[in-house]
Order: sequence, then structure tokens, then C-alpha cells
Amino acid sequence: FPAEATLVGGAVRDALLDRLGPQPDLDLVVTGDAVGLCKTLSRRHGGTAVVLDTERSIARLVIGGWSIDLARLEGGSLEADLHRRDYTINAIALPLTKPKQLVDPLQGCRDLTAGLLVAVSEANLLDDPLRLLRGLRLSAELGFQLAAETRQWIAQHNSALASVAGERVLAELEK
Repeated sequence: FPAEATLVGGAVRDALLDRLGPQPDLDLVVTGDAVGLCKTLSRRHGGTAVVLDTERSIARLVIGGWSIDLARLEGGSLEADLHRRDYTINAIALPLTKPKQLVDPLQGCRDLTAGLLVAVSEANLLDDPLRLLRGLRLSAELGFQLAAETRQWIAQHNSALASVAGERVLAELEK
């Protein structure tokens, strides 16, 4: 992976909670063309590249039983990218070149310790309404309490789930 590649999201959260499985799904942010990088890695290492979103430069590398999502860094900096995420506990990053230096601008580690699920922002939830359902799933799965404002936003905007493709809702429910 390129030197600036950074592990983000659920794998970081689950590692901090000591609940990481043997082959977790990994999410990496990279600067530049993530789709091109994914295709290059696939050719070089014998995996399969699956383009998930050409416009936003997101692709999945499937190799040796692993699934690694690569996404172009958004917002101009790692901190800006993390501010675009759904919940603070998913907005923690681990730079691959500095594996002992977590980047946690939204205090996700504090919320992990407190067992609290806090949305980064109302707008981020509405950006992809599936995040509303994901909040309920994460709360139940992790045994975390929903922050009052997060609970209010989920209740207030639950009808937005109707705009999400049925297969995405089903996939979230199956988790």
C-alpha cells in the first residue's frame, strides 16, 4: 500500500474493543486514485478488483479470503475525511506507517470507553440514510447506548430509509 494509506472505520473500532475477527473487512483511505490502486494491487498480487463507486473512487480488493475497501481521501485531509463519517466510534484512523498513533479528532475512543454511540452530525446521517439503521444495529451489537441527540435524529429521519435500495437495507439487517 502507499505510505499514506490509513486504516479507518470498523476494523479500528473492533480492534480497540478487542473483538476483531481473524479476517476482518478492512477500509483504507488513500490519496489519489483508489480504483486504479486497487486494480494495480489486484494484478500484482492475484486478487480481484471490484469497482464500487467510480465517481468517488472507491473499490474493493478481494484477495486470499480478505476484503479490503480502498477509498480516495475526501475533504483534503485525514481529519476532514473522518468528519464525514457516520459515528464517532467509526471516525478513528490508524496510519499504516505509524501504527501506534491513532488519529481521533472526534473523541471516538472516549465514546468507545463510555459505551456511547454518537453521530458525527445530523447531515452525515442524512447523506446516506442507511446510517440511521446502522446506528441501531451498532447500538444493539455492541451494547452501546445511543446519545440523546443521535436517538432523536434517528427517530426524526427514519422515513428517509425508504430512499435506500432494498438490498442495502437487507444487507444491514443481516449483519
